[in-house]
Amino acid sequence: MKYLILSLSFLLAPTRYAQWTVESIPNQKLVNGSYVSNPDDILTETTTASLDALLTSLEDSTTVQTAIVAVKSIGDADIFTFAQDLFTYWGIGQKANDNGLLILLVEETHTIRFHTGYGLEGVLTDARCKRIQTEYMVPLFKEGDYNGGMLAGVEAVVKVISDPAYADELEAEETSNGMGDYAGAVAFLCFFVLPILLVSFAIKLVNKSFSNSKNPSHTEYPEMRVTKLAWVAEFLLAPTLIVAAIGVSGSTQPFIVAMLGLYLYFLITLLHRQWRMKRVIRRLVKDGDYHGVVGFLRSNQVYWFFMGLLYPLPFLPYFFYHLVRKRRYRNHPRACASCQGDMVKLDEKGDDAYLSKAQLIEENIRSVDYDVWQCAACQDTEVWNYPNRSSRYKNCSYCRSQTSYLISRKTLRAATYSSSGQGEEINGCVHCGKRKRSTYSIARLERSSSSSSGSSSSSSGSSGGSWGGGSSGGGGASSSW
Repeated sequence: MKYLILSLSFLLAPTRYAQWTVESIPNQKLVNGSYVSNPDDILTETTTASLDALLTSLEDSTTVQTAIVAVKSIGDADIFTFAQDLFTYWGIGQKANDNGLLILLVEETHTIRFHTGYGLEGVLTDARCKRIQTEYMVPLFKEGDYNGGMLAGVEAVVKVISDPAYADELEAEETSNGMGDYAGAVAFLCFFVLPILLVSFAIKLVNKSFSNSKNPSHTEYPEMRVTKLAWVAEFLLAPTLIVAAIGVSGSTQPFIVAMLGLYLYFLITLLHRQWRMKRVIRRLVKDGDYHGVVGFLRSNQVYWFFMGLLYPLPFLPYFFYHLVRKRRYRNHPRACASCQGDMVKLDEKGDDAYLSKAQLIEENIRSVDYDVWQCAACQDTEVWNYPNRSSRYKNCSYCRSQTSYLISRKTLRAATYSSSGQGEEINGCVHCGKRKRSTYSIARLERSSSSSSGSSSSSSGSSGGSWGGGSSGGGGASSSW
């Protein structure tokens, strides 16, 4: 009876097998020079021999080293981390080229992982790795044919590495199935971009920053504001329609269509902004406020500079036109506020007589530039200032001139990993001569993991033995079934 119970217990007990670790998986290169580690006999000897023949020929012709590992279980380990650690532990690929590839099959989790070295990422792109897995391997793996799936996948890998024409053909197949990327783009827009836009809309709503807000907040340029409906149409509805149009277009080049659509969209929004700017300038010119026009154009200068970099056509030429227009309005003829007579702009030497000592110093140190206009009829003068926003001089808290500069800065208490530090800076003024001491906080130090990761990679290179000592940045792909 006792033996019967023991026999039944053995038969009914769940099947158990080894849970392999990075260190325990046999490195067959050290044993018999094989590229295949198959400790659980998932692959047959015939398949292993065929794989070795393929990969030997591949290394002889291209120096690319490929390791295949087929195991039943890696326990609770994440397959990406496991593959990265095993790749580094063995040092797959030539050290000078980092041209290694690890193909890891885990039967328990029904997962196949390609892990590429730095030097193979341009040939075996993540998309191509995924394509090979889903097209050649996973369908056979689903039927339990691990031998056929592994052979088909490795043959495709060898073709991609050895034959650029085949790689291009595979790339074309990827493009024809590009709607998967489209779905990913839609998900990104829905879960990341849309919430940001909704939060932005809510902030504008709370701050009463729309032109049709009840009791809108003060702004010097109300023409730049839009209504709530216009904002929703421009920043929510229009992008949604563009994405939807790409989806129903059936294009085989969704990425290119998306880029063209986005370019057109941003072009329209920037032209709309340009139209609103013209309304501001028109009002200021009508009021004779040319100084206000220049200030408004200066406030938009950085914006149009970056738009010119992002969209050279047509906004790079427009940026230079923006600079010319700013100079033109600064020198634009104007009428005297007292007698409506014509005013004349004095030259740099002539305007010095009408500037204060502080203003002369500001001009001398180039923190502020001043224009002096004088009426030809009544001799009244107007002084307009144009601060240099890139100047190292700041406004002095004592005399209010833009003549304060940093004299020294020192650390009073160094920051540590557990507490912030404190520093002191001394500022002096070129005009009034006063000095001001102030303290500032130094952020607490943050620990970096780069040093520990560096040491682990250096030690793993020596354990590679018969492999070439290559390394990986984590490129590749995984597929499950």
